[in-house]
Amino acid sequence: MMRIRNVLLSTFAAAGVALLSAAPAEAFERQWHAGAGFGYAMLADPGTFPGFGGRLHVAYGLTDAINALAEVDMATHPGGQFFVFGASTGATYVVDILQWVPYVGLTLGAYDLVRTGECGGGEGNVPCHDGRFAIGVPFGLDYAITRDFAIGVAGKYAILLPSTEFPTSYFTAYARAEFLWGY
Repeated sequence: MMRIRNVLLSTFAAAGVALLSAAPAEAFERQWHAGAGFGYAMLADPGTFPGFGGRLHVAYGLTDAINALAEVDMATHPGGQFFVFGASTGATYVVDILQWVPYVGLTLGAYDLVRTGECGGGEGNVPCHDGRFAIGVPFGLDYAITRDFAIGVAGKYAILLPSTEFPTSYFTAYARAEFLWGY
């Protein structure tokens, strides 16, 4: 009985070591990413104006955990009669050691809120363009299908500055795909 227990304990210990042993890291410095996304966009505060849009992005691996990021996006918000154009740069922290790759970052950029309704020209009309600076927090989860191609979901919450005028924040959530090279 004691011998069976020792064999079982040894088997479980060996299985545990095999399961918990570290897998080789697959993160790469100097790796390029380029892709696009499409999905949901929302201007908030005090009303909610949902819409849809897209984003193009490019990233470069400064280290195996830090990527430099540049992105441009455009969205339409029919309920609020807005188009939103944006561009931002920043950095993301990437946990790139498995096929699932989560990330979070910080960006600085500029947005132009273009009104498609009554604007400009006359007295009392609001301007047609409302340029704003923005501080954004991009986040997401990618799945590396191959070393050269990944799909995922990406989101970004941005504070539009100056934040004294409507709208004061902007949220996007996109499904995305990207190509990778240079490892």
